[in-house]
Amino acid sequence: MLLFIPSLFLFLLQQAALPPKDLHKQNYTIYETATGNLLSLDSLVERLNSADIIVFGEEHNDSLGHVLQYQLYKRLLESHESVTLSMEMFERDVQRVLNEYLAGLITESKLLHAGKAWNNYSAYAPMVNLAKDRNQKVVAANVPGRYANMVSRKGLGSLNQLDRKARHLYAKVKIPEKDDAYLAKFNAAMGEHAHSMGPTVFHAQLLRDATMAESILKAHRKNRNTKILHLTGRFHSDERLGTVSELKKRKRKLNLVTISCFANPKEDDQDWSTNEALADFIILTN
Repeated sequence: MLLFIPSLFLFLLQQAALPPKDLHKQNYTIYETATGNLLSLDSLVERLNSADIIVFGEEHNDSLGHVLQYQLYKRLLESHESVTLSMEMFERDVQRVLNEYLAGLITESKLLHAGKAWNNYSAYAPMVNLAKDRNQKVVAANVPGRYANMVSRKGLGSLNQLDRKARHLYAKVKIPEKDDAYLAKFNAAMGEHAHSMGPTVFHAQLLRDATMAESILKAHRKNRNTKILHLTGRFHSDERLGTVSELKKRKRKLNLVTISCFANPKEDDQDWSTNEALADFIILTN
């Protein structure tokens, strides 16, 4: 995991805030797949104004990607009274800890420890602290890691052995057919290990996606006036699979927009047509 140096984050933040004089000279490029247009960050925000849910698929070690997330969240808050931040990076069983931090009751060091924060939490801290300053909700969306690990080892049936009080910490999972596109994508990513590891590892992945989708929709139902920005690894959202697919299954009539953000040092040579299926908007960083 990448650890942020505060001065580096400040430099990248300043770079991302520069006016879009020439998109090709910036450290990032934003592409709208429906139109084929290159956009500024402000133009992207305008196109997101009508969305109920925005799923931002990231690469966890993309430092500029994290800065752009912050800029996007900040700009959305300038236009909307309520923008809920939903995060793969926190698990459901630490929601109370996260709420206590947002309320100013505990210190950040306690959040890091009791909240089981990721090693690169400093990349997300500016967004969490912005939510804290603006009195915004932050959703600990992911399934507890111990349950995903349990399913990976023992299968989905092992969830039935948990105490009933644990039921609110995970979502129900429906196993897809053998020709499922997400299963094929998962097996391709696993490579030669796919045949030896068995189906339960994929089922643990489904548990994460289903739980995050359920967490997002719960936040949406609690406040229909809030816009939700969900941060996740882009494997969970690219090609509108994973968490995005689970969202659509649970609520078809959602104004949902997807973003895929990843590093590409040769953006001038980018063949956009090869990535059009990834998301509604693609952000390349270099």
